Amino acid sequence: MERTLIIGTRGSDLALWQANFVMNSLAKAGITAELRIIKTQGDRILNLSFDKLEGKGFFTKELEEELLAGTIDLAVHSHKDLPTENPPGLIIAAVSEREDPSELLLILKDCVDVRQKLSVKFGAIVGTSSNRRKAQLLAYRPDLEITDLRGNVPTRIEKLRDEKYDAIMIAKAGVSRLGIDLSEFHVEELTPNEIIPAPAQGVLAIQIRESDTELLTALKVLNHPKVAKELAVERTVLKLFGGGCHLPLGCYCRKVDGMYQVFTSKAETGDDFPDRLFLESAETKGLAEKVVSYFAADRKLSASVFISREVTEQSYFKKALERHDIVIDGRSLIRTVPVITKLDSFILKDVDWIFFSSKNAVEYFFRLEPLLPEAVKFGVMGAGSEEMLRKKRIFFCLYRRGY
Repeated sequence: MERTLIIGTRGSDLALWQANFVMNSLAKAGITAELRIIKTQGDRILNLSFDKLEGKGFFTKELEEELLAGTIDLAVHSHKDLPTENPPGLIIAAVSEREDPSELLLILKDCVDVRQKLSVKFGAIVGTSSNRRKAQLLAYRPDLEITDLRGNVPTRIEKLRDEKYDAIMIAKAGVSRLGIDLSEFHVEELTPNEIIPAPAQGVLAIQIRESDTELLTALKVLNHPKVAKELAVERTVLKLFGGGCHLPLGCYCRKVDGMYQVFTSKAETGDDFPDRLFLESAETKGLAEKVVSYFAADRKLSASVFISREVTEQSYFKKALERHDIVIDGRSLIRTVPVITKLDSFILKDVDWIFFSSKNAVEYFFRLEPLLPEAVKFGVMGAGSEEMLRKKRIFFCLYRRGY
């Protein structure tokens, strides 16, 4: 390509890192470019949380206007900031590889309490302006006080450093890209299946004019089709829910062992307890629609669940199941049957699901040779428990069939 491209970008440290990353990637492909900084509505209005800002595209609209006017050739966005539909005349020409979409909870060291879930002290003030994060945080820890936090990544961290909050939640991708030293804080990393990220979190989008076919061809070298396929599921879910930055929606799609796995969390508001859903499919076609249909359906999940530990009133597990009128029987097996060698059948005769809270609970449970309903299903609350259950379940099935 003969011409020097003009890349439109916001002026924050992270936006400039992203734009420079794209410019350097283009240079490796023999394409020269320069940056033009454009201020957006989201940059100008810092005293309001996202749910109080009007419209969509708080960080993208002005860049898109410059693209349409022809004053820039491409715009680099955090993909999660983009509305689900491009303005007429614009397209996404390429998406980057995905940075780790995990969330980080940064905690002042004198506000750490490792006895609490998420390791932040009881009643802590946690900063975030995301209703998605707020709803999921309060589901785990309803005692927390969630307050608005605006500004770019370094500004947010500086506000924590100034002790305006006890902790803040921030995307790992931004911290990683800027190489920020977090050693002065206690850092809790929350994986995408613990706190489900925003659709397209961790991915860059390169937007161009639809008519610029020469540039579209040139940008193929930067595009990652596998990432784009996963993002299509997430952003279709967002589109079908009619959402933007204010919607308490998390959606994350990944491909594992040939299967597409989709994790979704949705609440009505940031103050409401979110419903969660996990689906798995061999293909992406129709997958987003299936996710949305689960949430849209008026489902009555009449079931009885046994879990291998005592369940407190504040338990996330208890709140999630009781929200759907599911009966829970929570008992520590070691306390319930400390000396017998077999588990009395009456305890589990009407149970639809059995959940295990640890791999030791799995091992101990099957050692008791339980008598179970034929249709009982099993669930776990951690990777260690899952591995142990797979091993014990095989032996148990063979045992029950007389092999």
